[in-house]
Amino acid sequence: MGKRSNICLAMKTLQKEQNIIAGIDMEFQFICMLKRVDTIPFMLSTSEKNKPFKAFYKGIATPYFRLEKLNEEICCAVLSLLEAIDIEGYPADSYDDFYALRKTKSCIIVNLNCFCVINPLSPELVNRPLPIIEPNC
Repeated sequence: MGKRSNICLAMKTLQKEQNIIAGIDMEFQFICMLKRVDTIPFMLSTSEKNKPFKAFYKGIATPYFRLEKLNEEICCAVLSLLEAIDIEGYPADSYDDFYALRKTKSCIIVNLNCFCVINPLSPELVNRPLPIIEPNC
Protein backbone atom coordinates (compact mmCIF):
# COMPACT_ATOMS: atom_id res chain seq x y z
CA MET A 1 0.00 0.00 0.00
CA GLY A 2 1.39 3.39 -1.02
CA LYS A 3 1.34 6.62 0.91
CA ARG A 4 -2.18 7.93 1.26
CA SER A 5 -2.87 11.49 0.22
CA ASN A 6 -4.27 14.10 2.57
CA ILE A 7 -7.44 14.17 0.46
CA CYS A 8 -7.88 10.42 0.93
CA LEU A 9 -7.52 10.84 4.70
CA ALA A 10 -9.93 13.79 4.67
CA MET A 11 -12.46 11.70 2.72
CA LYS A 12 -12.19 8.94 5.33
CA THR A 13 -13.07 11.50 8.01
CA LEU A 14 -15.89 12.91 5.87
CA GLN A 15 -17.30 9.39 5.40
CA LYS A 16 -17.18 8.76 9.15
CA GLU A 17 -18.94 12.05 9.94
CA GLN A 18 -21.49 11.50 7.17
CA ASN A 19 -22.33 8.11 8.70
CA ILE A 20 -22.68 9.71 12.14
CA ILE A 21 -25.13 12.43 11.01
CA ALA A 22 -27.11 9.82 9.07
CA GLY A 23 -27.42 7.77 12.26
CA ILE A 24 -25.60 4.80 10.69
CA ASP A 25 -22.80 4.61 13.25
CA MET A 26 -24.86 5.76 16.23
CA GLU A 27 -28.24 5.27 17.74
CA PHE A 28 -29.71 7.94 19.95
CA GLN A 29 -32.10 7.33 22.78
CA PHE A 30 -32.84 10.91 23.80
CA ILE A 31 -31.92 12.98 20.77
CA CYS A 32 -34.55 13.49 18.11
CA MET A 33 -33.36 15.00 14.87
CA LEU A 34 -36.33 16.62 13.17
CA LYS A 35 -34.65 16.79 9.79
CA ARG A 36 -32.69 13.69 8.93
CA VAL A 37 -29.54 14.47 6.96
CA ASP A 38 -27.29 11.88 5.37
CA THR A 39 -25.01 13.97 3.19
CA ILE A 40 -22.06 16.27 3.69
CA PRO A 41 -21.79 17.98 0.30
CA PHE A 42 -18.37 19.08 -0.87
CA MET A 43 -16.33 20.45 -3.74
CA LEU A 44 -12.95 19.17 -4.91
CA SER A 45 -10.20 21.29 -6.42
CA THR A 46 -7.24 20.35 -8.54
CA SER A 47 -3.81 21.87 -8.31
CA GLU A 48 -4.58 23.96 -11.41
CA LYS A 49 -5.07 27.37 -9.79
CA ASN A 50 -7.43 25.77 -7.25
CA LYS A 51 -10.05 25.29 -9.96
CA PRO A 52 -13.11 23.34 -8.81
CA PHE A 53 -13.45 19.91 -10.39
CA LYS A 54 -16.75 19.53 -12.28
CA ALA A 55 -18.72 16.57 -13.60
CA PHE A 56 -21.68 16.68 -15.96
CA TYR A 57 -25.30 15.83 -15.15
CA LYS A 58 -27.99 16.32 -17.82
CA GLY A 59 -25.66 18.63 -19.74
CA ILE A 60 -24.99 20.83 -16.72
CA ALA A 61 -21.57 20.97 -15.04
CA THR A 62 -21.68 20.52 -11.27
CA PRO A 63 -18.85 20.93 -8.78
CA TYR A 64 -20.94 19.51 -5.91
CA PHE A 65 -20.65 15.90 -4.75
CA ARG A 66 -21.61 13.36 -2.09
CA LEU A 67 -19.25 10.57 -1.04
CA GLU A 68 -20.86 7.19 -1.69
CA LYS A 69 -17.93 4.76 -1.31
CA LEU A 70 -14.26 5.08 -0.47
CA ASN A 71 -11.50 2.61 -1.35
CA GLU A 72 -8.65 3.63 0.92
CA GLU A 73 -6.18 1.11 -0.50
CA ILE A 74 -6.11 2.72 -3.94
CA CYS A 75 -7.40 6.13 -2.83
CA CYS A 76 -10.42 6.11 -5.16
CA ALA A 77 -13.99 7.14 -4.43
CA VAL A 78 -17.46 6.79 -5.87
CA LEU A 79 -19.12 10.20 -5.81
CA SER A 80 -22.72 11.01 -6.58
CA LEU A 81 -23.37 14.30 -8.32
CA LEU A 82 -25.43 16.97 -6.59
CA GLU A 83 -27.44 19.38 -8.70
CA ALA A 84 -27.42 23.05 -7.68
CA ILE A 85 -30.83 24.72 -7.83
CA ASP A 86 -31.84 28.35 -7.45
CA ILE A 87 -34.45 29.79 -5.10
CA GLU A 88 -37.21 28.94 -7.61
CA GLY A 89 -36.13 25.31 -8.02
CA TYR A 90 -34.44 25.65 -11.41
CA PRO A 91 -30.88 24.50 -12.15
CA ALA A 92 -28.43 27.17 -11.00
CA ASP A 93 -25.62 28.19 -13.31
CA SER A 94 -23.20 29.83 -10.92
CA TYR A 95 -21.89 29.40 -7.39
CA ASP A 96 -23.47 32.68 -6.33
CA ASP A 97 -26.87 31.73 -7.71
CA PHE A 98 -27.60 28.44 -5.96
CA TYR A 99 -29.99 28.06 -3.03
CA ALA A 100 -30.00 24.31 -2.46
CA LEU A 101 -28.48 21.05 -3.66
CA ARG A 102 -30.52 18.15 -4.95
CA LYS A 103 -29.34 14.54 -5.00
CA THR A 104 -29.08 12.76 -8.34
CA LYS A 105 -28.58 9.11 -9.25
CA SER A 106 -25.52 9.93 -11.37
CA CYS A 107 -22.18 8.73 -10.03
CA ILE A 108 -18.54 8.95 -11.03
CA ILE A 109 -15.37 7.21 -9.85
CA VAL A 110 -12.40 9.46 -9.11
CA ASN A 111 -8.77 9.00 -8.16
CA LEU A 112 -8.43 11.20 -5.08
CA ASN A 113 -4.70 11.65 -5.66
CA CYS A 114 -5.66 14.03 -8.50
CA PHE A 115 -7.06 16.59 -6.03
CA CYS A 116 -5.44 18.87 -3.51
CA VAL A 117 -8.38 20.61 -1.78
CA ILE A 118 -11.73 19.47 -0.39
CA ASN A 119 -14.23 22.17 0.49
CA PRO A 120 -17.09 20.81 2.63
CA LEU A 121 -20.44 22.61 2.56
CA SER A 122 -23.35 22.68 5.00
CA PRO A 123 -25.41 19.45 5.10
CA GLU A 124 -28.51 21.66 5.35
CA LEU A 125 -28.08 22.67 1.69
CA VAL A 126 -29.06 19.17 0.52
CA ASN A 127 -32.78 18.88 -0.23
CA ARG A 128 -33.33 22.28 1.39
CA PRO A 129 -37.01 23.20 1.04
CA LEU A 130 -37.73 26.05 -1.33
CA PRO A 131 -39.29 29.15 0.24
CA ILE A 132 -42.91 29.95 -0.39
CA ILE A 133 -42.96 33.19 -2.35
CA GLU A 134 -46.20 35.13 -1.96
CA PRO A 135 -47.27 37.12 -5.03
CA ASN A 136 -47.50 40.88 -4.59
CA CYS A 137 -51.03 42.25 -4.92
